[in-house]
Amino acid sequence: MKFIGQYIQSFIARFRNDVYLEDIDTGTIASGGNLGLDSNNKIVKADEASGDITSVVAGTGLSGGGTSGDVTLNADVASATDRGIVELATTAETTTGTDTARAVTPDGLKDGYQGSTNVVTVGTIATGEWRGTAINATYLSGQSGTNTGDETLASINALDITEVGTIDSGVWQGTAIATDQQKHLANFEFEGFSTGDGTNYMIPEINSDTKAPFEHQTSTGSDGLTATSVINLLRTSGHVMPYAGTLKLWKGWATSSGSSQTVNIGLYKFTLVNNDSTAVSPVSLKDTSFTSVGNTKALAFSETSFSVAFAAGDILISAIKNGTSSKRCDFTSTLVVEWD
Repeated sequence: MKFIGQYIQSFIARFRNDVYLEDIDTGTIASGGNLGLDSNNKIVKADEASGDITSVVAGTGLSGGGTSGDVTLNADVASATDRGIVELATTAETTTGTDTARAVTPDGLKDGYQGSTNVVTVGTIATGEWRGTAINATYLSGQSGTNTGDETLASINALDITEVGTIDSGVWQGTAIATDQQKHLANFEFEGFSTGDGTNYMIPEINSDTKAPFEHQTSTGSDGLTATSVINLLRTSGHVMPYAGTLKLWKGWATSSGSSQTVNIGLYKFTLVNNDSTAVSPVSLKDTSFTSVGNTKALAFSETSFSVAFAAGDILISAIKNGTSSKRCDFTSTLVVEWD
């Protein structure tokens, strides 16, 4: 059917077949419109957009999904073995340190433990080298001056350390050691016997005697200080001191026949004068005494206090005085001296 030169007004027309339009201007279809023209200007109805999603499948860490209509996906909660959603821990939760369901961020870890009271100690560091800034003395322990812990320089100086023990090896590279600190010790043996007269000190026999220098049978008086000729003193075979020094220790053993008699053993020095024949009086260095208990028992003696020193070239000898005549006394000893 065609209408030529006429208008159709005020009624509804229904067409059972296709409708074609000619000389149609182009334009924009109103929003929501569904009619349009195909390539032959035939009026057509547009297909409804239905998309291409046919199903939603929940993957790992998710649940839910579906194949039609509105669907919902749910995320699983994360755990040590499963992936999923997780809440981030706050600084307070990080510091508390008991939550097992929240994740800690690097920033939260730093804020939670830097300066936290939870950090108490690191224990004993057995090895390693401290290379940080100097530790303030306030934080060092054991500064009581007893050398029981970390010490400051001031506390170490307060210890007044005077000895370092024996240094077995090494090269001294400090300041020169003062002469008075360069001490050396030497040992000398004194031994012999005597069957004295009960009154006088007896010094060793002259070396022409077959029992010299062990037998002490030459009298030097009741105090041992009687002047003696140079030749007899030289023949006692005393010890010549190569350097000046002091006595440090006289230690030995002695015995005497009889009982309850007092026996004196003395050390003396005498100083000779070069190219001089004047008799010389010995000088007492130390005297030790004991009460006899029979010659089957040895008695120990040890002397450490001395008031007289000796000079280089002095000769040291021993002397014995028995409290009872004809009672034999035997002794052996070592004298320790320290050179000046």
